[in-house]
Amino acid sequence: MSTKRTIVIGDIHGCYDETVELLTQLAVTSSDRVIFAGDLVDRGPQPRECVELAMKHECVLGNHEEKHLQIRDSLLWKLSPSHSFTRNALGPEHYAYFAQLPLFIRLPEFEAAVVHAGAFPGVPLEQQTPRHLMHIQNIKPPATKTYWPSKAPADHRFWAHFWTGPERLIFGHSVLDRPLVTRWAVGIDTGAVFGHGLTALVLPDWKLVTIPTRAHNDGRSRVAQIEIMDGVKAWS
Repeated sequence: MSTKRTIVIGDIHGCYDETVELLTQLAVTSSDRVIFAGDLVDRGPQPRECVELAMKHECVLGNHEEKHLQIRDSLLWKLSPSHSFTRNALGPEHYAYFAQLPLFIRLPEFEAAVVHAGAFPGVPLEQQTPRHLMHIQNIKPPATKTYWPSKAPADHRFWAHFWTGPERLIFGHSVLDRPLVTRWAVGIDTGAVFGHGLTALVLPDWKLVTIPTRAHNDGRSRVAQIEIMDGVKAWS
C-alpha cells in the first residue's frame, strides 16, 4: 500500500519557524505532496522564507499574494507597515512566483480541491471569479456580493452552508477558532500568526494536526468572534 500523503497547510503569514516545526512533526519526506492554502506573507516575521519554502512545494494564490501583485509598483510610504515589510523582503523572483500560482488545485483522488477562501455555490471551479476563490465569506445566493462575517447582513451566511460540491473544498482565509469540518468543506486557517495554532490536513486519512504558535501580531483585527457554522467561530 502506498505511503504517499498529501498535506495541506493553512495560512502561514510569515510564520516560517512554526511551519518548519509542523513539517518536522509530520515527518514530511520527498514522497509526500505538500500544498499551501495561500497567504504566505504579511503580519509575520519571515515572509521571504515562507515564500521560498512554498516554492519547493505547491500553493494556491491567496489574497495577500494577490495584493502584493497589485501594489508592487506603489510608493513604499503609501503602504501599510506590514505590506512595506513584506515588500522589502521580496525580490522579482517572488513576484514572478505569485503571478503563476493557480487559484485552485484539484485533488481528484480524494474528490477534493484546495482553494484559498472558498467558492460560490453551483458554479464549477473553473468558472468561479478570482474574488470568490480568494475572498468569499458570508453570502446570500443568488446575490454574489461577499461580506466579512462581522459586517454581513443578518440574512447572509458563511459560504460553506451553501456549497454542495461536487468537490470537498479545503480552504484557509477565514481565521477560525478551530478547524471547520463538514461534508463539503474543511477550513484550516486557525490563526497561526495570532498565536492560535498552525493547522495541516493530512490525506488520505483526513487527519487534522495543529501545533501551537507564537503570536507575531497583536490580533486587534481578530478580537471579535462570530459563529459561522457548526459551532465554529471566525475572528472578524
